[in-house]
Amino acid sequence: MTTTGVLEPTGPNRALGRTSWLDRVLATPSAVVERHLPVRALDGYERRPNPLDAETPAEFLLTMRRYLVWAGDWSYVELEYLCGGAVKRSTFQQVLEGTALPGYVFLMAFVTACAGEDAGERQRWMTAWHRLRSAGY
Repeated sequence: MTTTGVLEPTGPNRALGRTSWLDRVLATPSAVVERHLPVRALDGYERRPNPLDAETPAEFLLTMRRYLVWAGDWSYVELEYLCGGAVKRSTFQQVLEGTALPGYVFLMAFVTACAGEDAGERQRWMTAWHRLRSAGY
């Protein structure tokens, strides 16, 4: 059943006769999605926000928001899609606009959505997250 059929209480609207943009997005495998790589500065000088610099949950969340912009400024809907639906767009909005340190599953979904399967990025974010958790946050 298409999303058009799910979203309309009376069933599919046959008058539309075409697929919606959401049907097309959901039918596209995440591996095909074009990831816009950020413009890099001179060699050896990265402008990528570093989560290891964060000393409080507020700083960590600010780094996450800056990282999101650096990675491609994805919308919450795009983040949900890029992480394979592991986290819903409403959760992305609540956490990224909130003040509490996010959970581990959310963090890994966020890094996957922004950086793909980059193990080095996952390690950086996980290390910073564990350091804040062990500090009592």
